[in-house]
Amino acid sequence: MPGSDEPIHPAPDGSNETPLEVACYRATPHGAGAVAMIEMIGDVSACLQALCGRDVAVGGLSLRRFDRIDDGLVARLAPERAQIMPHGGVRIVERLAEWFAAHGANWIEDPNAARASLDPLELFPEAADRVEALALATLARAASPGAVRLLLAQSARWTAHGDAPFTDEDRARSKRLMRLVDPPRVALIGLPNAGKSTLSNALLGVDYALASPIAGTTRDAVSARIDLAGLVVEWFDLPGVRETTDEEERTAIELSQSLIRDADFVISLAAPGLPWIDLPRKADILLYSKVDDPTAADCALRAKADLCVSAVSGEGLDALRELIRDRLVPKEDRECERPWAFDPSLLPKEDAAPADPAVDTGADPHRVSER
Repeated sequence: MPGSDEPIHPAPDGSNETPLEVACYRATPHGAGAVAMIEMIGDVSACLQALCGRDVAVGGLSLRRFDRIDDGLVARLAPERAQIMPHGGVRIVERLAEWFAAHGANWIEDPNAARASLDPLELFPEAADRVEALALATLARAASPGAVRLLLAQSARWTAHGDAPFTDEDRARSKRLMRLVDPPRVALIGLPNAGKSTLSNALLGVDYALASPIAGTTRDAVSARIDLAGLVVEWFDLPGVRETTDEEERTAIELSQSLIRDADFVISLAAPGLPWIDLPRKADILLYSKVDDPTAADCALRAKADLCVSAVSGEGLDALRELIRDRLVPKEDRECERPWAFDPSLLPKEDAAPADPAVDTGADPHRVSER
Protein backbone atom coordinates (compact mmCIF):
# COMPACT_ATOMS: atom_id res chain seq x y z
CA MET A 1 0.00 0.00 0.00
CA PRO A 2 1.23 3.60 -0.61
CA GLY A 3 3.64 4.83 2.03
CA SER A 4 4.55 1.33 3.25
CA ASP A 5 7.69 -0.75 2.82
CA GLU A 6 5.78 -3.78 1.54
CA PRO A 7 7.15 -5.17 -1.74
CA ILE A 8 4.87 -5.23 -4.76
CA HIS A 9 3.91 -8.36 -6.63
CA PRO A 10 4.62 -7.95 -10.36
CA ALA A 11 2.62 -9.55 -13.12
CA PRO A 12 3.87 -12.95 -14.38
CA ASP A 13 5.72 -11.34 -17.29
CA GLY A 14 7.69 -9.14 -14.85
CA SER A 15 5.90 -5.92 -15.80
CA ASN A 16 3.47 -3.85 -13.77
CA GLU A 17 -0.20 -4.70 -14.12
CA THR A 18 -1.02 -1.03 -14.81
CA PRO A 19 1.13 1.79 -16.26
CA LEU A 20 2.89 4.00 -13.73
CA GLU A 21 1.17 7.37 -13.40
CA VAL A 22 4.28 9.52 -13.02
CA ALA A 23 6.18 12.05 -15.08
CA CYS A 24 9.98 11.71 -14.90
CA TYR A 25 12.92 13.70 -16.24
CA ARG A 26 16.63 14.08 -15.65
CA ALA A 27 17.17 17.12 -13.42
CA THR A 28 20.96 17.27 -13.78
CA PRO A 29 23.01 18.15 -16.89
CA HIS A 30 23.34 15.56 -19.62
CA GLY A 31 26.66 13.74 -19.76
CA ALA A 32 28.62 11.76 -17.19
CA GLY A 33 28.76 13.04 -13.62
CA ALA A 34 29.41 11.86 -10.08
CA VAL A 35 25.70 11.56 -9.35
CA ALA A 36 22.59 12.07 -11.48
CA MET A 37 19.18 13.20 -10.29
CA ILE A 38 15.86 12.10 -11.76
CA GLU A 39 12.74 13.97 -10.68
CA MET A 40 9.48 12.00 -10.31
CA ILE A 41 6.07 13.67 -10.04
CA GLY A 42 2.74 11.86 -9.61
CA ASP A 43 1.96 8.47 -8.06
CA VAL A 44 5.42 8.21 -6.55
CA SER A 45 4.64 5.41 -4.10
CA ALA A 46 3.62 2.96 -6.82
CA CYS A 47 6.65 3.93 -8.90
CA LEU A 48 9.11 3.44 -6.02
CA GLN A 49 7.54 0.13 -5.13
CA ALA A 50 7.94 -1.03 -8.72
CA LEU A 51 11.48 0.30 -9.14
CA CYS A 52 12.90 -0.41 -5.69
CA GLY A 53 10.61 -3.10 -4.26
CA ARG A 54 9.43 -0.80 -1.46
CA ASP A 55 8.37 2.79 -0.83
CA VAL A 56 10.20 5.61 0.98
CA ALA A 57 8.29 7.60 3.60
CA VAL A 58 7.66 11.29 2.96
CA GLY A 59 10.64 13.19 4.35
CA GLY A 60 12.92 10.18 3.98
CA LEU A 61 16.32 9.94 2.32
CA SER A 62 17.16 6.26 1.85
CA LEU A 63 19.51 4.00 -0.06
CA ARG A 64 17.68 1.78 -2.54
CA ARG A 65 18.44 -0.66 -5.36
CA PHE A 66 16.95 0.50 -8.69
CA ASP A 67 15.74 -2.78 -10.18
CA ARG A 68 18.94 -4.48 -11.45
CA ILE A 69 20.41 -1.22 -12.75
CA ASP A 70 22.19 0.61 -9.91
CA ASP A 71 22.19 1.57 -6.23
CA GLY A 72 21.34 5.14 -5.23
CA LEU A 73 19.55 7.50 -2.89
CA VAL A 74 15.84 8.26 -2.91
CA ALA A 75 14.67 11.61 -1.51
CA ARG A 76 10.91 11.69 -0.85
CA LEU A 77 10.18 15.43 -0.77
CA ALA A 78 6.38 15.24 -0.79
CA PRO A 79 3.61 12.65 -1.30
CA GLU A 80 3.57 13.35 -5.04
CA ARG A 81 7.26 14.20 -5.56
CA ALA A 82 10.53 12.30 -5.20
CA GLN A 83 14.05 12.35 -6.55
CA ILE A 84 16.21 9.32 -7.26
CA MET A 85 19.97 9.80 -7.30
CA PRO A 86 21.89 7.04 -9.09
CA HIS A 87 25.53 7.21 -10.10
CA GLY A 88 25.97 9.68 -12.94
CA GLY A 89 27.14 7.39 -15.74
CA VAL A 90 25.41 8.10 -19.05
CA ARG A 91 24.39 4.48 -19.62
CA ILE A 92 22.95 4.18 -16.09
CA VAL A 93 20.60 7.10 -16.74
CA GLU A 94 19.71 5.72 -20.18
CA ARG A 95 18.79 2.36 -18.65
CA LEU A 96 16.64 4.04 -16.00
CA ALA A 97 14.91 6.09 -18.72
CA GLU A 98 14.26 2.86 -20.63
CA TRP A 99 12.86 1.27 -17.46
CA PHE A 100 10.46 4.17 -16.85
CA ALA A 101 9.28 4.16 -20.47
CA ALA A 102 8.80 0.36 -20.45
CA HIS A 103 6.64 0.63 -17.33
CA GLY A 104 4.32 3.26 -18.77
CA ALA A 105 5.75 6.32 -17.03
CA ASN A 106 5.91 9.62 -18.91
CA TRP A 107 9.65 10.08 -19.47
CA ILE A 108 10.32 13.68 -20.56
CA GLU A 109 13.62 13.85 -22.42
CA ASP A 110 13.82 17.65 -22.49
CA PRO A 111 11.43 19.59 -20.19
CA ASN A 112 12.42 22.91 -21.78
CA ALA A 113 11.59 21.62 -25.25
CA ALA A 114 8.27 20.26 -23.99
CA ARG A 115 7.36 23.66 -22.57
CA ALA A 116 8.55 25.43 -25.73
CA SER A 117 6.20 23.35 -27.89
CA LEU A 118 3.18 24.96 -26.17
CA ASP A 119 1.86 28.37 -27.19
CA PRO A 120 1.70 30.35 -23.93
CA LEU A 121 -0.94 32.74 -25.33
CA GLU A 122 -3.23 29.80 -26.08
CA LEU A 123 -2.74 28.48 -22.57
CA PHE A 124 -3.29 31.90 -20.97
CA PRO A 125 -5.55 33.95 -23.31
CA GLU A 126 -6.11 36.47 -20.52
CA ALA A 127 -2.44 37.56 -20.74
CA ALA A 128 -1.78 41.02 -22.18
CA ASP A 129 1.25 39.83 -24.18
CA ARG A 130 3.57 36.87 -24.72
CA VAL A 131 5.88 37.78 -21.82
CA GLU A 132 2.96 37.86 -19.41
CA ALA A 133 1.72 34.50 -20.75
CA LEU A 134 5.18 32.99 -20.22
CA ALA A 135 5.26 34.50 -16.72
CA LEU A 136 1.90 32.91 -15.88
CA ALA A 137 3.13 29.54 -17.18
CA THR A 138 6.29 29.84 -15.07
CA LEU A 139 4.28 30.99 -12.06
CA ALA A 140 2.26 27.78 -12.26
CA ARG A 141 5.39 25.73 -11.51
CA ALA A 142 7.34 28.22 -9.36
CA ALA A 143 8.08 26.75 -5.92
CA SER A 144 8.86 29.94 -3.99
CA PRO A 145 6.41 32.65 -2.84
CA GLY A 146 9.15 35.15 -3.64
CA ALA A 147 8.74 34.44 -7.37
CA VAL A 148 5.18 35.78 -7.60
CA ARG A 149 5.78 39.52 -7.50
CA LEU A 150 8.83 39.32 -9.75
CA LEU A 151 7.14 37.23 -12.43
CA LEU A 152 4.07 39.48 -12.53
CA ALA A 153 6.34 42.50 -13.08
CA GLN A 154 8.19 41.05 -16.07
CA SER A 155 5.84 42.13 -18.86
CA ALA A 156 6.32 45.81 -18.01
CA ARG A 157 10.07 45.37 -17.51
CA TRP A 158 10.63 43.63 -20.84
CA THR A 159 8.52 46.30 -22.58
CA ALA A 160 10.66 49.03 -21.02
CA HIS A 161 13.82 47.10 -21.93
CA GLY A 162 12.94 47.13 -25.63
CA ASP A 163 15.84 46.22 -27.92
CA ALA A 164 18.55 47.09 -25.39
CA PRO A 165 21.29 44.44 -25.01
CA PHE A 166 20.96 41.76 -22.35
CA THR A 167 24.24 41.88 -20.40
CA ASP A 168 26.36 39.15 -18.83
CA GLU A 169 25.26 40.39 -15.42
CA ASP A 170 21.62 40.14 -16.54
CA ARG A 171 22.27 36.51 -17.46
CA ALA A 172 24.00 35.75 -14.15
CA ARG A 173 21.19 37.44 -12.20
CA SER A 174 18.58 35.52 -14.20
CA LYS A 175 20.25 32.23 -13.34
CA ARG A 176 20.22 33.10 -9.63
CA LEU A 177 16.57 34.19 -9.79
CA MET A 178 15.63 30.82 -11.32
CA ARG A 179 16.20 29.41 -7.83
CA LEU A 180 12.86 31.00 -6.96
CA VAL A 181 11.27 28.72 -9.58
CA ASP A 182 13.33 25.53 -9.25
CA PRO A 183 14.37 24.98 -5.61
CA PRO A 184 18.11 24.92 -4.91
CA ARG A 185 19.62 22.07 -2.92
CA VAL A 186 20.79 22.83 0.64
CA ALA A 187 22.80 20.20 2.52
CA LEU A 188 23.24 20.18 6.32
CA ILE A 189 26.15 18.10 7.62
CA GLY A 190 27.59 17.54 11.08
CA LEU A 191 28.64 14.99 13.66
CA PRO A 192 26.05 12.89 15.52
CA ASN A 193 24.44 14.83 18.38
CA ALA A 194 25.39 18.21 16.88
CA GLY A 195 21.68 18.99 16.64
CA LYS A 196 21.02 18.40 12.93
CA SER A 197 17.69 16.61 13.36
CA THR A 198 16.41 19.08 15.95
CA LEU A 199 17.40 22.00 13.73
CA SER A 200 15.78 20.42 10.66
CA ASN A 201 12.59 19.74 12.60
CA ALA A 202 12.50 23.33 13.85
CA LEU A 203 12.88 24.76 10.35
CA LEU A 204 10.42 22.28 8.85
CA GLY A 205 7.89 22.87 11.59
CA VAL A 206 7.26 19.14 11.95
CA ASP A 207 9.01 16.20 13.59
CA TYR A 208 10.31 13.46 11.33
CA ALA A 209 10.88 10.07 12.97
CA LEU A 210 12.74 8.16 10.29
CA ALA A 211 14.19 4.66 10.36
CA SER A 212 16.25 2.70 7.87
CA PRO A 213 17.21 -0.97 7.75
CA ILE A 214 20.71 0.13 6.74
CA ALA A 215 22.92 1.19 9.61
CA GLY A 216 24.90 4.38 9.47
CA THR A 217 24.79 7.22 7.04
CA THR A 218 21.13 7.14 5.96
CA ARG A 219 19.60 6.30 9.34
CA ASP A 220 18.85 9.87 10.40
CA ALA A 221 18.69 11.48 6.97
CA VAL A 222 15.89 13.90 6.18
CA SER A 223 14.84 15.40 2.85
CA ALA A 224 12.02 17.88 2.33
CA ARG A 225 11.02 21.11 0.68
CA ILE A 226 11.15 23.98 3.13
CA ASP A 227 10.33 27.69 2.88
CA LEU A 228 13.23 29.87 4.05
CA ALA A 229 11.91 33.44 4.22
CA GLY A 230 10.23 33.19 0.82
CA LEU A 231 12.76 30.91 -0.89
CA VAL A 232 11.74 27.25 -1.07
CA VAL A 233 14.74 24.90 -0.99
CA GLU A 234 15.27 21.17 -1.16
CA TRP A 235 16.69 20.47 2.30
CA PHE A 236 18.95 17.48 2.92
CA ASP A 237 19.99 16.60 6.47
CA LEU A 238 22.99 14.30 5.97
CA PRO A 239 24.73 12.43 8.82
CA GLY A 240 28.50 12.59 9.00
CA VAL A 241 30.87 10.14 7.38
CA ARG A 242 32.33 7.28 9.38
CA GLU A 243 34.64 4.34 8.68
CA THR A 244 32.70 1.22 7.77
CA THR A 245 33.19 -2.17 6.15
CA ASP A 246 29.52 -2.45 5.16
CA GLU A 247 29.34 -2.22 1.35
CA GLU A 248 25.81 -0.76 1.30
CA GLU A 249 26.71 1.89 3.84
CA ARG A 250 29.85 2.76 1.88
CA THR A 251 27.70 3.24 -1.24
CA ALA A 252 25.36 5.51 0.70
CA ILE A 253 28.33 7.52 2.02
CA GLU A 254 29.74 7.88 -1.50
CA LEU A 255 26.42 9.17 -2.84
CA SER A 256 25.94 11.51 0.14
CA GLN A 257 29.39 12.98 -0.45
CA SER A 258 28.49 13.52 -4.13
CA LEU A 259 25.32 15.28 -3.02
CA ILE A 260 27.38 17.58 -0.78
CA ARG A 261 29.74 18.41 -3.66
CA ASP A 262 26.87 19.20 -6.02
CA ALA A 263 24.61 21.05 -3.56
CA ASP A 264 23.90 24.73 -4.16
CA PHE A 265 24.54 25.52 -0.51
CA VAL A 266 26.28 23.56 2.26
CA ILE A 267 25.86 24.20 5.99
CA SER A 268 28.47 22.68 8.32
CA LEU A 269 27.17 22.29 11.86
CA ALA A 270 29.09 22.29 15.14
CA ALA A 271 27.92 22.28 18.78
CA PRO A 272 29.48 22.45 22.26
CA GLY A 273 32.31 19.90 22.24
CA LEU A 274 31.54 18.79 18.64
CA PRO A 275 33.67 20.46 15.94
CA TRP A 276 32.95 20.97 12.27
CA ILE A 277 33.93 17.97 10.15
CA ASP A 278 36.02 17.72 7.00
CA LEU A 279 33.87 17.99 3.86
CA PRO A 280 34.51 17.27 0.16
CA ARG A 281 34.05 21.01 -0.50
CA LYS A 282 34.18 24.24 1.48
CA ALA A 283 31.04 24.91 3.49
CA ASP A 284 29.07 28.03 2.58
CA ILE A 285 28.48 28.78 6.27
CA LEU A 286 29.81 27.46 9.56
CA LEU A 287 26.85 27.15 11.90
CA TYR A 288 27.07 26.69 15.67
CA SER A 289 24.06 25.11 17.33
CA LYS A 290 22.77 24.55 20.87
CA VAL A 291 23.64 28.05 22.08
CA ASP A 292 21.04 27.45 24.80
CA ASP A 293 23.37 24.79 26.28
CA PRO A 294 25.09 26.06 29.48
CA THR A 295 28.49 25.00 28.12
CA ALA A 296 28.09 26.95 24.85
CA ALA A 297 29.31 30.27 26.28
CA ASP A 298 32.77 28.85 27.06
CA CYS A 299 33.18 26.88 23.82
CA ALA A 300 35.98 28.24 21.60
CA LEU A 301 34.18 27.04 18.46
CA ARG A 302 31.44 29.59 18.95
CA ALA A 303 33.69 32.53 18.03
CA LYS A 304 34.56 30.95 14.68
CA ALA A 305 30.96 30.48 13.53
CA ASP A 306 29.21 32.60 10.91
CA LEU A 307 25.99 32.28 12.88
CA CYS A 308 24.83 30.76 16.19
CA VAL A 309 21.40 29.19 16.66
CA SER A 310 19.24 27.29 19.10
CA ALA A 311 16.56 25.00 17.71
CA VAL A 312 15.08 24.78 21.22
CA SER A 313 14.68 28.50 21.99
CA GLY A 314 14.45 29.62 18.35
CA GLU A 315 17.41 31.99 18.71
CA GLY A 316 18.99 32.74 15.32
CA LEU A 317 16.54 30.70 13.24
CA ASP A 318 15.02 33.69 11.42
CA ALA A 319 18.52 35.01 10.76
CA LEU A 320 19.51 31.60 9.37
CA ARG A 321 16.50 31.51 7.01
CA GLU A 322 17.31 35.00 5.73
CA LEU A 323 21.04 34.30 5.41
CA ILE A 324 20.49 31.22 3.22
CA ARG A 325 17.91 33.05 1.10
CA ASP A 326 20.13 36.09 0.62
CA ARG A 327 23.20 34.02 -0.28
CA LEU A 328 21.29 32.00 -2.90
CA VAL A 329 19.10 34.85 -4.23
CA PRO A 330 20.67 38.14 -3.12
CA LYS A 331 18.51 41.09 -2.18
CA GLU A 332 19.93 43.17 -5.02
CA ASP A 333 18.75 40.51 -7.50
CA ARG A 334 15.24 40.46 -6.03
CA GLU A 335 15.00 44.27 -6.08
CA CYS A 336 16.60 44.84 -9.49
CA GLU A 337 14.14 46.37 -11.98
CA ARG A 338 15.88 45.07 -15.10
CA PRO A 339 14.16 42.19 -16.92
CA TRP A 340 14.62 38.58 -15.86
CA ALA A 341 15.15 35.87 -18.51
CA PHE A 342 12.91 33.36 -16.72
CA ASP A 343 12.22 31.49 -19.98
CA PRO A 344 14.87 30.54 -22.60
CA SER A 345 12.73 31.94 -25.43
CA LEU A 346 13.13 35.46 -24.03
CA LEU A 347 16.78 35.53 -25.12
CA PRO A 348 18.11 35.71 -28.70
CA LYS A 349 18.33 32.23 -30.23
CA GLU A 350 22.12 32.22 -30.32
CA ASP A 351 22.21 33.20 -26.64
CA ALA A 352 19.32 31.13 -25.29
CA ALA A 353 20.97 28.56 -23.07
CA PRO A 354 18.28 27.01 -20.82
CA ALA A 355 17.63 29.23 -17.83
CA ASP A 356 16.17 26.34 -15.81
CA PRO A 357 18.90 25.04 -13.45
CA ALA A 358 16.95 21.82 -12.99
CA VAL A 359 17.64 21.06 -16.65
CA ASP A 360 20.99 22.65 -17.46
CA THR A 361 23.35 24.10 -14.88
CA GLY A 362 26.34 24.29 -17.18
CA ALA A 363 29.62 22.46 -16.78
CA ASP A 364 29.84 20.07 -13.85
CA PRO A 365 33.16 20.54 -12.04
CA HIS A 366 32.75 17.17 -10.28
CA ARG A 367 32.23 14.97 -13.31
CA VAL A 368 33.79 11.53 -13.28
CA SER A 369 34.04 8.78 -15.83
CA GLU A 370 31.09 6.43 -16.25
CA ARG A 371 30.82 3.84 -13.51
